[in-house]
Amino acid sequence: MRNDIISELPDSLITQILLWLPTKDLVKTSVYRPDGEIFGLKFQEWIAAAVDRGIQHLDFETKNPSLFLKDSMPMNIYKSKTLVSLKLVCVELENPKFVVSLPCLKIMHLENNWYGYDAPLVVEKLIAGCLVLEDLTVVRIHDMVIPDLPLLHVKSLTLKILRLVFDLEMMTTIPISVEIDAPKLEYMSFINRHSDTIMVKNLSSLFKLNLDTEFGYSSLEPRDIIRDVLTGISSVRQMIISQRTLEVICRYSKLGPIPKFHHLSHLKAAFSSTSLQLLPAFLESCPNLKKLILDLYVSAEPEEIDLTNVPRCITSTLECIEINKLIRKEATGVKLVHYFLENSPILKKLKPSFTDSPMSTMTNLPLDHLYKMYLTARKRSRRCQVIIS
Repeated sequence: MRNDIISELPDSLITQILLWLPTKDLVKTSVYRPDGEIFGLKFQEWIAAAVDRGIQHLDFETKNPSLFLKDSMPMNIYKSKTLVSLKLVCVELENPKFVVSLPCLKIMHLENNWYGYDAPLVVEKLIAGCLVLEDLTVVRIHDMVIPDLPLLHVKSLTLKILRLVFDLEMMTTIPISVEIDAPKLEYMSFINRHSDTIMVKNLSSLFKLNLDTEFGYSSLEPRDIIRDVLTGISSVRQMIISQRTLEVICRYSKLGPIPKFHHLSHLKAAFSSTSLQLLPAFLESCPNLKKLILDLYVSAEPEEIDLTNVPRCITSTLECIEINKLIRKEATGVKLVHYFLENSPILKKLKPSFTDSPMSTMTNLPLDHLYKMYLTARKRSRRCQVIIS
């Protein structure tokens, strides 16, 4: 069988050809060999040459996981004077033996990469070498061996946006804990489906937070960890919080008071019907809340809830409430809607959303009749508009 012409060209000439190709065509060069060998062997030279020529935006992803273990990224990528944005997915990054210097890099996205046995250290060096970094994403999902380096420091004086995703449920080694120190951070998303520990400090500029973690609740001092994290994020203005995170916080509330979120105005939270009993206690920590969105998950055997305690935000600041995933035949949801209607004197809008059909399974009433049922409830706010969907 006749070999393809490109494979027979000298390596130096192939590199020059690849340098002049657009990225989408460059990736297509792997079709010249069934195993993608040309691409696997030449990408290092191509990226090194592109960095030397002053590339500003580099977005590189290896579709075949076996390829990035053949060759790591070129070392000059750690010394680029022109890179503004860098996205690396499924590649190998070696631990540089020199000081990283990326003076223009503002956006960095690291996803499912292989760092050898120095994973936290490599990421820390990259962050430390970016003096103007504003947007950082670190995603780690693959079941790869991570060494006994339990702490990743995310420390930056310029960082404004941070996304950390650690889905390491299949790992058998010690999980990575994270310490975040970013005084200018405005948005943070921390999604961690493993019992890692998170530590935060100097987050006074935090505006919006997406939190899905268990805080390392299985560690020796869970109370101190949760208290410190909640105190560290207490300046947040808008927050999205998962069901499992809330359940941990509610367990903590039995051990000590939840720190106050005095600046929090918007909250989206997921509750199970069994944990709704703890909703008033959590809302007590949000005295100035204006908008509340609840995603309700009905358990197999919902418990009877006692909603007698009325937090300050319900009586003084709460203006808009959305309750999603209600079930008409489930009494907990109806009781929750009435609880807000009867205790919110300045409420402007309440929007319950049902997951079942518009016809009630209890009374066979159509949607407009149900709408009237809610309107006839004893409302404290005459201006409140009830919108059922």
